[in-house]
Amino acid sequence: MSSTSRHVNDWPNDAGFQVDVEQRKPVALKIVGSFPAGVAGTLIRTGPASYRTARDSGKEFRLSHWFDGWSHVYRFQLLPQANGTCRVLYNSRRQVDEQLARVKQTGRLDGITFGQKRDPCEGFFAKVKSVFTARNSGLPGDMNIGVTIHPAGPDSAGESSGGGSDKKYLTTRTDSAQLKRIDAATLEPMGVTDQSKLHPELNGPMSCAHAQFDPKTGDCYNYNLAFGRFATYKLFRTSASSGKTEILATITGVDVSPAYVHSFFLTENCVVLCVWTAHYAAGGLATLWQRNLLDAISPFDANAQTHWFVVDRKSGKGLLQRFTSHAMFCFHTINAYERKQPDGTVDILADLNEYPSLDILHRLYYDNLVSDSPGARAYSDKGRAASTKPRFARYKLSGISLQDAAAPATTAADAPKALRILHLPASSAGELPTINPLNSTKAYRYTYGLCDRGQSSFLDGLVKIDLQTRQTVYWTKAKHTPGEAIFVVDPARKGKEDGGWLLSCVLDGAKGTSYLLCLDAETMREIGRAESDVAWGIGFHGQHAK
Repeated sequence: MSSTSRHVNDWPNDAGFQVDVEQRKPVALKIVGSFPAGVAGTLIRTGPASYRTARDSGKEFRLSHWFDGWSHVYRFQLLPQANGTCRVLYNSRRQVDEQLARVKQTGRLDGITFGQKRDPCEGFFAKVKSVFTARNSGLPGDMNIGVTIHPAGPDSAGESSGGGSDKKYLTTRTDSAQLKRIDAATLEPMGVTDQSKLHPELNGPMSCAHAQFDPKTGDCYNYNLAFGRFATYKLFRTSASSGKTEILATITGVDVSPAYVHSFFLTENCVVLCVWTAHYAAGGLATLWQRNLLDAISPFDANAQTHWFVVDRKSGKGLLQRFTSHAMFCFHTINAYERKQPDGTVDILADLNEYPSLDILHRLYYDNLVSDSPGARAYSDKGRAASTKPRFARYKLSGISLQDAAAPATTAADAPKALRILHLPASSAGELPTINPLNSTKAYRYTYGLCDRGQSSFLDGLVKIDLQTRQTVYWTKAKHTPGEAIFVVDPARKGKEDGGWLLSCVLDGAKGTSYLLCLDAETMREIGRAESDVAWGIGFHGQHAK
């Protein structure tokens, strides 16, 4: 047990940011309480697990930003037993062995990262040259792609012509046009592909880590962003049945900015791309000389506009309408759904976690997150931390015609307003939001997420939000840092929207070990935990599959 006096608010989380151990062969975890048979299936998790490594020279190399952390994949098999419970088998594997080997030898991390701090003495031309001359080994272990993870879907085929899902593989994504394929059992990196293999016109370097999937057909939706004189977003669909990719709309123009857009919306009939105020400078070309995305993003402009683009996804009508709203930033959309109006049009209600500035991007440097780092106490000040906490926001996009090919507004000046009709305080918002998957693209009542109430240098609990009553229920335990909650539907409680369980990987900071937590989604009470004798990385996202 480690001393905690040096940690912010006596809440250690350092063990979850520097994990070097793998567990390549499945092992059984110790169960405390029970895991109901209804959670049976496989939970997969991905995200950064380490940021420091010893070089061959004896010096230490450090990554700067959490989003650049070396990725690790975790697999939990929840196996049903005769007594109505589940046993839990766990294995894990690091995903960047070749990149780590190169960094240990050279002390360099070449190419474009999210937020890695570079040598300030390095000149402009040296920086640009390194982007164009950097070469990785071509091995999947040299590519740090690990923000989201799903069973391999139609957009990850690349090498094949068929559609559907291949259960032998997993796919990880980041906010680029590249995808990584991983063996679903051993977690071994198998290959890397990119969106140009799906369609030759998807040739831009950027995309969205959070691809969207039609809850009925399994079709995959995403966008591809190309830099240039004008930004060009191409929204596309890859069919789960045929594997073919179709471009649904091309959005470009003098008032369309390239932006860091980490997620978007799907409704029953539409794709909604919200381009919030995180614009890349110089039309995106600043990424070349800055060599990281964060430094290439222009300072937040509170007087700028957020642009909304509503695209038909079923009938080939392309762009249906565009809207504008005030300046804001978002990582994660929550859900969106349509509401039919008497005149035959629909309103779209779109929910997201909204930030008033880009401060959150800068808070996520390791020096600010790791509980015993020099900068960690800076954000324990409530005044400074306020701008880095999300608010739940609901926007209404009104009067969208799905039947008539009405000409949409062609410029932002002509576009109607997207109205923010609900705005809840930071205490009623949770990052890495989760809902009951049966309510995707439908009206819903409950959302879940990770809360930051200032008790630690990072996250300090899980929250359930009732959007009808505006009430919140928390799960929190001192010195325990949870990860994203995954909702698993209880077949016996399908009639209740909150009838299910939440699975979350939690770090016990005092012990320096982790466990898989199972909460009842109705009550937010612990049902069981599966304990490990090592720490797991405080990562990003996961997926549960039967």
